[in-house]
Amino acid sequence: MEWTIGGCLSLPKKNIMFQRHLKRYLTRYVVLALILAGTLCVELRRQSRLSRRLGLEDSAWRLSYEIEGEAENAGGAFQVSLPIETSHCRIFHQELRSSNLKMNSPIILRDSVEIVAVAEQKGECNLALLFDLHLRPHATQQAIDVPVLLSALDRAKYVRDEKDTQINSPYVAETLRNIIAKQSGKHDLIDAIHEYCRIQIVVKKNGAPDDAEGTISHNSGTPLGCAQAMTALCRASDIPARVVAGFEVKPVKELSPHIWVEVFANNSWIPYDPTNGSARQLPPQYLAIHHGGNEIVTASGIDDLETEFTIARLRGVPHGINYGNRQFLDVLDLTRLPLQMHRALSLILLLPFGALVTCIFRNIIGIQTSGTFTPTLLAICFIFADWRTGLTVLIAVVLLGFATRSMLEPLKLLMLPRLSILLTLVVCCIVFGISLLDYLRLTPGVRVMLLPMVILTMIVERFYITSQEDGISVAVQHLAGSCIVGFFCYLVLRWEALANMVLICPEIHLVTVAILMLLGRYTGYQLMEHWRFRDMVEMEK
Repeated sequence: MEWTIGGCLSLPKKNIMFQRHLKRYLTRYVVLALILAGTLCVELRRQSRLSRRLGLEDSAWRLSYEIEGEAENAGGAFQVSLPIETSHCRIFHQELRSSNLKMNSPIILRDSVEIVAVAEQKGECNLALLFDLHLRPHATQQAIDVPVLLSALDRAKYVRDEKDTQINSPYVAETLRNIIAKQSGKHDLIDAIHEYCRIQIVVKKNGAPDDAEGTISHNSGTPLGCAQAMTALCRASDIPARVVAGFEVKPVKELSPHIWVEVFANNSWIPYDPTNGSARQLPPQYLAIHHGGNEIVTASGIDDLETEFTIARLRGVPHGINYGNRQFLDVLDLTRLPLQMHRALSLILLLPFGALVTCIFRNIIGIQTSGTFTPTLLAICFIFADWRTGLTVLIAVVLLGFATRSMLEPLKLLMLPRLSILLTLVVCCIVFGISLLDYLRLTPGVRVMLLPMVILTMIVERFYITSQEDGISVAVQHLAGSCIVGFFCYLVLRWEALANMVLICPEIHLVTVAILMLLGRYTGYQLMEHWRFRDMVEMEK
């Protein structure tokens, strides 16, 4: 017996069955190969990252300065110290905003970077600085990097008596005699001074002296007073020392500068923190801002100076940021790209998962949607604009569409002009709706709603084409199905752990393709068919 295919090709039934079995087994082998390849690639990438320790402990932070003041006259100025890049900290993005200020170019000194902002006229002045930092704990901050040549002028500066560093105070002299009597050698003396300040001085944040003489005489002081005491004791021993102001990069509600000390020995500045007890090498989260002073922001000719510092950890981790030699294979590492691109890249890489969710609902469960990718587009719409705003706009444009369709029906217009009129009204509705929400401060801004507006316009167009071709009831069913599936796509696209994982290991999508191939071969009953044909099943019983 022979079978005829397409009326022109005759093949034995045995050959047809063989081809079907071949396709079935070929699909299985391809799926298995994809899963094995994806697993192998992910494991190789993991081993590579472990071997190179590239960014396994890295983190990204946003440090912000908010500075305000009242200029007495034109010419009043802020002098602001900026973060300093080290072996463990890099600045990969920075922004600056100012009001009534003229900015000068940053002044790069040997150990610090400063910027001067001069008031253009009398009145209120505002300055906002933002720094995105890449912190690399595995690249430890070394106290000794390259030899430092300290000039005679600088040496004299860092051993002199100052207002809050009173090296000629009798309290400083007596304390130093007691320490020297028990020590021999320069490094031993520095360590002994640090131990004295760490153990003997009680650190209090408020209500304690913040100068060297008061701190030593009372055996208590603020963190600044403790640092000043160590600086004075070192200078009284003819050892150059200076105070350093900076920050500890960690999540805190209120960020305030942290003070420590650097002592010059063996042609290098060696850090000591008598408050927290670190010696010779600081923890990697320390970020130096101003060497030789305890104030990060100073002002001249400015009244009512107010400064506020904040720090927050950024979403995502710049795992692949590499400041060394580049290699072509780095192209495969998406995390090397700027951190501000990570969110968009993660969202793009999550789209195949949205398509996978849609396939499961359509092929296995049997829920129909308005187009293949409409649920995923809806999910993107609700991510860029919060789900409340997106759902409100979607309902508003659908209701507007119903009203407009009823008004245009008596005119008997062709479908394309009718849809164009409808989309024009929908766009106007969305734009003024966004304006209203922005006025009520219920949305992040118009720019954030631009992509959702385009997506919703496309969905509305699809809805009304379906209503013209298949009727209103079918269009409503498909739109409802799109909303249901879009909800689950939204949950997947909002899954932050999955987004970070697929950004690091995009090879995971080999497994995604394998699952999609299995779904493509599924020809069984859909779950919705049992409910749709329930009357026929009951009649057969």
